[in-house]
Amino acid sequence: MLAERHLTLDVVIEFVVFEPDLVDRLTGRFTCQHCGASYHERDNRPKVDGICDVCGACEFICRPDDSPETVKARLDVYRRQTAPLLPYYRKTGILQQVDGSADIDAVTREIEAVIADI
Repeated sequence: MLAERHLTLDVVIEFVVFEPDLVDRLTGRFTCQHCGASYHERDNRPKVDGICDVCGACEFICRPDDSPETVKARLDVYRRQTAPLLPYYRKTGILQQVDGSADIDAVTREIEAVIADI
């Protein structure tokens, strides 16, 4: 597909996260049903419990695919179908690892640093 478009794959970023932390991070997410603002049960709760910081609505939803069982199933698919590609990309020299357990600003800075080196 890339060759057809005369493109090359310059970098592959692997987000390294301790799996139990990833499950916790994904299963704790919820959003405001009205405006879509994102929150997390532990790491980013609304300033006033039950009230959206952005629009003041009181209705929140959790994505159905963020249940612990679904997240674990998605990780199993990753281990079986995607992770086996990592040694290939490591061998080609384009695999870069980013600490995905850091806060979002630190992860963003790491990604920007990887991209800047291309």
